Amino acid sequence: MNVRDKEVQAEVIARVLDNAMTLPGLRPKIGLDPVIGLFPIVGDTMATIGGATILVMARQLQVPWEVQLRMAYNLLKNGLIGAIPFLGDFYSFVFKSHQLNAALLVRSIKRGEDGHCDLLTKPLSLRDITVLALLLLPTILLVSVAGAWFWNHDISLLDLLYPTPYQSRGN
Repeated sequence: MNVRDKEVQAEVIARVLDNAMTLPGLRPKIGLDPVIGLFPIVGDTMATIGGATILVMARQLQVPWEVQLRMAYNLLKNGLIGAIPFLGDFYSFVFKSHQLNAALLVRSIKRGEDGHCDLLTKPLSLRDITVLALLLLPTILLVSVAGAWFWNHDISLLDLLYPTPYQSRGN
């Protein structure tokens, strides 16, 4: 696969997660990240996994390490804050970390360390896969644990929409 195809894939994934549709009457677009983030635990985990594919592409395209670490930080921040019910979904709507990561990927490829860009992508090595696993698996696990914590403490959209009736301690 050529480099431009990977760039386009990263941009499409970012658009789907951050700007897929326009809400009637509102100018800003909303993507799947804040929408599926409304589903406790699973939603934010799936959005983080979707965003992780952009980081995998960055590794495959040999984007500089400092850019990859910045992208991983953006993904972690979006996932952890996104796991906070309501506030996190608003943050994902405003911050748009997937588009930021896609822009970082495209910008770093166009610059290139020596002024040129390879035409074809290279396959991921065992080292690349190991580094990605070390970056992404803890991120995905932390986002899942954070979502589960909020769910176990009855902090979710479901509790806001369908609050439990008042019960006294004696009952």
